[in-house]
Amino acid sequence: MPNWTLITDSPTILEALANQTEAVQALTSDLPPENCVGIYLSRVEAASYWPWLESFSGLIFSNGNLGRSDVILSEQAFINQWPQLCRLLEKVHCQHIKLISQQQLNTEMTEIGIALSAEKHLPNLLAMILTEGRKLAQCEAASLYLVEQEEQESYLRFMLFQNEKLDVPFAEKRYPLNHRSMAGHCALTGEVLNIADVYQIPQSAPYVFDDGFDRAYGYRTREVLTLPMTNHKNDIIGILQFLNLKVVEQQHKPFDNNLCQLLLALASQSAVAIDNSLLIENIRDLFEGFVSAAVTAIEARDPITSGHSFRVADYTTGIAEKLSLAPAFKSKILSVDEMRELRYAALLHDFGKVGVREHILQKAKKLAPIELELIKARLNGFQHKLSSDFYQQAFIHSKNSSMPPKWFEQYHAELESKIKQIQHYLTIIEEVNEPSILKSDNLEKLNQLRAMSFDWKGKNQPLLLENEFLSLSVNKGSLTQQERDEIQSHVNHTFEFLKRIPWTSDLKNIPFIASAHHEKLDGSGYPFGLNADDIPIQTRMMTIADIYDALTASDRPYKAALPYERALNILSTEAKEGKLDSNLVKLFIDAKVYQINE
Repeated sequence: MPNWTLITDSPTILEALANQTEAVQALTSDLPPENCVGIYLSRVEAASYWPWLESFSGLIFSNGNLGRSDVILSEQAFINQWPQLCRLLEKVHCQHIKLISQQQLNTEMTEIGIALSAEKHLPNLLAMILTEGRKLAQCEAASLYLVEQEEQESYLRFMLFQNEKLDVPFAEKRYPLNHRSMAGHCALTGEVLNIADVYQIPQSAPYVFDDGFDRAYGYRTREVLTLPMTNHKNDIIGILQFLNLKVVEQQHKPFDNNLCQLLLALASQSAVAIDNSLLIENIRDLFEGFVSAAVTAIEARDPITSGHSFRVADYTTGIAEKLSLAPAFKSKILSVDEMRELRYAALLHDFGKVGVREHILQKAKKLAPIELELIKARLNGFQHKLSSDFYQQAFIHSKNSSMPPKWFEQYHAELESKIKQIQHYLTIIEEVNEPSILKSDNLEKLNQLRAMSFDWKGKNQPLLLENEFLSLSVNKGSLTQQERDEIQSHVNHTFEFLKRIPWTSDLKNIPFIASAHHEKLDGSGYPFGLNADDIPIQTRMMTIADIYDALTASDRPYKAALPYERALNILSTEAKEGKLDSNLVKLFIDAKVYQINE
């Protein structure tokens, strides 16, 4: 019985051919079977009953002028010529099978092309190329090599191997690029090598087959097809090899030419996809290098906090990697792209410090060194003036015999008392210059000193200038309110600078995530004063990381590093006060994320 069928509404034909073949079947109201290659209609007027007739791709026979008929034959003529018609229908069936097969291949190649274009992760892409290539070739195994350039030398890197019959360990290897191997010869010449049996390669060939794998694993390599992967620049960027056809009838023969062309097209598609993937990786590496260089350059302006941004990035991504451990965050787990976005945002969270004056960034004490030296010089100058004035008066009075005998001793004691007081003020200034909490009695002494002045070349010279008093009277830390405002403005600068960068869609949230790391859930943070609903989980994680590192950093001369237990207690307190996300703080502690940088 043939693999095809013909359907008809003619009882005469059905009856006459019933004993000759089972291929002729009665026309029903259903759609024709998939293997139907022909129809005979005896009642032309009834053709309108079958709307699918317009799209039928087989031969249409009729005994009248149907308009859609391919052949007009009477029922008797059809019966008489049935043997000849069988041969015709067999050819139609074969063409139909080829057409369907070609359509399936076209569909597969289109789907493969779309899939290759969509996959950007190189290891996944290479695995997809080999898997889909083996399906098309119907072979047991496949290998993939990439051409690498290093200085003046070229190499072949053995990137991937698949074998459905053997489960063997694989490790990437690099080989010199030369004509000794089939892959090397193909990469250097672009020649397609289609070999029926690699153990029968002529001795005159420049390449040989390395049977080391076969001997090691008891395998028998037979047919090998080696293809160049050529990109849009006509550069060979890699090699595909397909081994051992699975269809028995095709074994010990070269790969079919049509199949070779199909696999060559796959190789070209693969080359473009690999090029794109490598380009994306290179761009990412370039951007990663730029971000790291930018952060290093910015932190070089403030050596005190050097390394802070990198540690914050580690802590932040460390929390993100543990989100799956907390039931509250099952739906908040970040994708690969979101993790990359978060890491860049964390690295760049202090990018705006480039807009803060350097002496404020590096201000370790309340006064700049030059300011402290000026105060010391002024007070020392005042001491010298007091001494000079005293001895000048003493010289004048020494010539006056009417002066009381104890005048010198009395006024000299007063001079020493004033000098001692000035030296005491110097000690107080050095003490309050430290970024510690200001004592009330020291503030009172600063006010006393501020009220003192002396005559200097006819001008009234205060011992303590107003800006110096403001700096020294800071209650805690080393910054005045104005300087603190400037430091806090770095987040505004971060946002303004970062939003100028034309981020790709997967990195577009970096400016906001990075610039909001000083926001608090209760709205008490800055610069935007956001509430909990407006602060994304990425920023919440970064805020915890930033606070923890600031508390425990050992490289800040204006404050001592806190033990980690104390820092964790501070985080927990802020979480209880509604400033930090309590679930994230708990995760940070329970998962021991704080140990990442130890």
